[in-house]
Amino acid sequence: MAMNSETFSRLRSLLGRSQRELADILGVSLKTVESYEQGWRRVPANIERILYFLLFKLNEGALAREPPCWEATDCPDSSREHCVAYLAKEGRFCWFFTGRLCAASEPGGEVACRACPVFARLLESVQSAADRRGAKPGRVPAK
Repeated sequence: MAMNSETFSRLRSLLGRSQRELADILGVSLKTVESYEQGWRRVPANIERILYFLLFKLNEGALAREPPCWEATDCPDSSREHCVAYLAKEGRFCWFFTGRLCAASEPGGEVACRACPVFARLLESVQSAADRRGAKPGRVPAK
């Protein structure tokens, strides 16, 4: 299931960027960003991953206490050996490397990242950090 327009807009706000600024960051036109937010155009998976990557990377301090995905999910050693996130030691970015599917899932049982409790906890940590900083709900001030 593709990212909807409301989620795209919320992530842009969490990044603290205007439509123009986000368009420049993503290397797309302002009209494209407007189209994503209005729901006129489907948000491609690569754009979705870039948004989450930026959000999590720019808020790594808020995620420092979160265990890597392979520990949080008690992933068996046999699965870890074949997991690019484990090999790269990037346990908070497993979704980025695996293309929105859990690498530890059984074949045919892949889980979309937005349904993953680890991903949801990371996103909640970023939102909570924004709230603690006194930002408006759903908004991280621009740097």
